[in-house]
Amino acid sequence: MHALRSLGKLVWGDKQSPEMFKLPSGVLYEERAAAKSGRKCIYKDSELCIRKTSTPFQYQLVAVRALEEGEELSDSLDDERSFLIGTELKFAPTTFEGAHGFKWKDAGEENVQVEFIADEGTNKATRETFAMAVARCAWERKNRRAYTDADEAEVKQLMDQAEDEELERLLDSVKLDDAELEAAAADVPVSPSKPSKPSKPVDPEAAAAAASPVTLPRCELPPEPVEMADGEIIVSTLGELYLFDAQTCEFVQVSSEVALTVVQTGKFEYYINVAANDRSFVSQLIDPEMNAVFNHDHGSLIWNYFDAGRAYSFSLVAVDEKHYEALHQGMTRAAYETLNQEPWAKATVSSQDYILDAYEEDVEMLPEPSTWESEGEEEASEEASSEESSSEDEDEIDQIFRSAPVPTGVKTGKEEVDSSEDETEEESEEETDEESEAESEAESNAEQAVGSDENSKLAVGYKHGRSFVVRGSRIGVFKHTDGDDIVFDTTINRVDDTRGREFTPSTMMLHEQDSALVLQDSQRPNELYKMDLEYGKVVEEWRVHEDIPTVAVAPNTKYGQMTGDKTLVGLSHNMLYRIDPRLGGDNLIVQNEQQMYATKSHFTTAAATESGAVAVGSAKGEIRLFDRLGVRAKTVLPALGEPILGIDVTSDGRYVVATCKTYLLLIDTKLPDDPANRTGFQKPFPQAKKPAPKRLQLKPEHVVYMGAPISFTPAKFNQAPDGNSAEKTIVTSTGPFVVTWNLRRVLGTGRGDAYHIKQYQDVVVADNFRFGQDRSIVVTLPNDVQSVKRSQLAKPTRESLMIRPSGSQAHRDSIVNAPY
Repeated sequence: MHALRSLGKLVWGDKQSPEMFKLPSGVLYEERAAAKSGRKCIYKDSELCIRKTSTPFQYQLVAVRALEEGEELSDSLDDERSFLIGTELKFAPTTFEGAHGFKWKDAGEENVQVEFIADEGTNKATRETFAMAVARCAWERKNRRAYTDADEAEVKQLMDQAEDEELERLLDSVKLDDAELEAAAADVPVSPSKPSKPSKPVDPEAAAAAASPVTLPRCELPPEPVEMADGEIIVSTLGELYLFDAQTCEFVQVSSEVALTVVQTGKFEYYINVAANDRSFVSQLIDPEMNAVFNHDHGSLIWNYFDAGRAYSFSLVAVDEKHYEALHQGMTRAAYETLNQEPWAKATVSSQDYILDAYEEDVEMLPEPSTWESEGEEEASEEASSEESSSEDEDEIDQIFRSAPVPTGVKTGKEEVDSSEDETEEESEEETDEESEAESEAESNAEQAVGSDENSKLAVGYKHGRSFVVRGSRIGVFKHTDGDDIVFDTTINRVDDTRGREFTPSTMMLHEQDSALVLQDSQRPNELYKMDLEYGKVVEEWRVHEDIPTVAVAPNTKYGQMTGDKTLVGLSHNMLYRIDPRLGGDNLIVQNEQQMYATKSHFTTAAATESGAVAVGSAKGEIRLFDRLGVRAKTVLPALGEPILGIDVTSDGRYVVATCKTYLLLIDTKLPDDPANRTGFQKPFPQAKKPAPKRLQLKPEHVVYMGAPISFTPAKFNQAPDGNSAEKTIVTSTGPFVVTWNLRRVLGTGRGDAYHIKQYQDVVVADNFRFGQDRSIVVTLPNDVQSVKRSQLAKPTRESLMIRPSGSQAHRDSIVNAPY
């Protein structure tokens, strides 16, 4: 028994590391029973590790492809494969051509067996220790408590109850004493394969001073509700309640048995109450800020709770599948009725299935296009070349920033790489008093120049490498460099209409080969304005229709801004139409290319494919797919309830991403089992085969560190106008965080929570990829415009998510970065 406890310390000793035990090197194979080729090599060089999940007593077996020398980490799906550890995995030792390893079943696919054959340098003790660790993970998932708490009788019970003969034999065969465990530990690396530099003695006080100034929230429960919501109980579920501990990055059990009830307190108003016999925990209104995540495999619900300006993340693990299904359906019904203000029963059966799928984390999607097979390698080489050019131009650009005066009006920024932060701080400390005074005076002048205006809109151009940022009634023009940085170019100091009335553009879109901007004034929604960028002033005023206000505009095609096309797509609250400024007069709507709906559909946003098909989102949450203008939508996807704030579509129309306040909705429009490979733009989906939507959202436990509810900006795909590659990445932001999802990884794994993130010192108001690639992202802050390499975004960690005080960063560039 002492050996079991020693094993626990060995394998689970570092609570901060998600990867707790590794076999450092081996070959990963896949064997399909129906395949003619039989065994297939997946990774010729890889490592196998055990990884903790955010759900208590749940672990993954993860195979990670090893990077070759000089190769950079990419977001390719093929870099990693993960499997939930349980008795159904049928994990067992195996041999292949005299080499030893392990085999297991792929629960995601039938008749598929995966094998990891370890290198010769992995000794027997290491393999046996790893096997025992997997067995412990399976035991914890089955029994829902820590293996180190088990006694001899419980270990024997595990072996007796093992659902798989091979697992039982494995548990029975592994016998380790403390000496063997120590020998195994010596052969197993506990950190990445890169050698670490010799560490210098660290002064504890200096280390504490260098640490983040942010104090981590302790794992303490929110105050007990003064009273619990009272009303009709819609559903009641029993389970275990956990609270996310921000210090240990784990969910901690706060009650072994609670009841979660969904209570209807009024017409289309619902609360959740969570209570145990001795304490009440939560009485919370069901709304989008809960950021709820259901997971069928874990039988769990995870959500956010906000109290007195602090964020919490609770998890309820249902006692069995019956209770989980009741909770999933009851919560989904309550959320639907709250947001749509109509009964759940009014939705069709197919719509209900669509909505239930959208609220569950592990939804399977159709396979990704085969044309993406080699994009991981291309992406890595692109990143490498980008880093080289950036390094060459860095000094020159820095000199331009410091020598050239910046006109009043535009703030420019250059992202500092992480490796230079320490140097920057040292230089700041060595500044003279005179320099500090000059800097303070510049900051004061900058503050006076800012006034009440802040950056609000962003348009990224393809021609001459220019991007445009709205700031009040001014427009800043920025130039992209070869090194993927961005520098100030000029300012359009005053935006006036043709009658000399100054206004702040509420809409901005590049038009006619980037020679013009289409602008709109929110005070005059029936009109659009054309700004000639050569002269920097409005030259035409388009009165679209005297009775129809335009709520959104879009190019006729995905890359319409690259053409000389004069027309564009317009959207009112209940009408989709083409606008042709050449018609003249007070009605610029092309009569045979308009579609009006009798009832108010509350349209909010639109985007076009390269062929001219249009996706339209509404404030109700519905998404309509049109194959052309002037006809009714081919497909109408049901509303989840939250307004669609933005929408984008890939150039071929295969994927649509719709932005809601707290999540993104990714939809594969390809018709299932269609021999012509048509999409929902071209033909309606069968009633019983609507697409399975995938919610892309931040993990509730990550929101605990971020400390505020989610509010996404409109998400965008990267642009791929050359036709040689497909869109690969999605970008959005919330608060001070820029977030990206790798499209292929989402489609391949079905996980909407696999994202990369970067924090800024201020709120991000707009963001988009640089045109034609996804290596760099243009980030617009209220008083700054920056370009960041996508490779600088990283997997979220406690350190990267904690909100930093705005004054914690040195202001070396305050003179150059004067806001305009």
